[in-house]
Amino acid sequence: MTTVDSPTDVGAACSLLIVQLVRGARRRIEEAVAPTGLRLNEVLALVHLRERGPSAQQTLVELMCVDATNLVAVLNSLEDADLIERRRDRSDRRRAIVALTAPGERLLADVDRAFRQVDDEILAGLAPAERQALNALLADVVRHIAAGSPQPQDEHG
Repeated sequence: MTTVDSPTDVGAACSLLIVQLVRGARRRIEEAVAPTGLRLNEVLALVHLRERGPSAQQTLVELMCVDATNLVAVLNSLEDADLIERRRDRSDRRRAIVALTAPGERLLADVDRAFRQVDDEILAGLAPAERQALNALLADVVRHIAAGSPQPQDEHG
């Protein structure tokens, strides 16, 4: 078993490097998004709605990997700010459908600019082609996680 001598150790597990990246980037991301008045879970909810369109609350719970009670608090905050709207599903009145509003779309433009600034800062050492490749690889990993793929079993399990 090897140890990681530094964050740039080529033998380091990808998951460990991702944890180090998250720790280093999270503060920068929170600072960049702060002028919008949004918290990260609120940003994630808005981005999911922009990417997927109106969605059931339960779908957002699953996509964001949050507890339903926590999501309700996030959605309440976004609805109070007129960034989303919730309405009952006509086919199942028990389900709430969440949709992005025009002010929510406009605020996401500010969020997009903030994320591009953070990307420029933390990815400054990468060439444009490397940044594109990294983005594609990370998107693949996120899709894999979101799909809820079963964890591979080791040969003893």
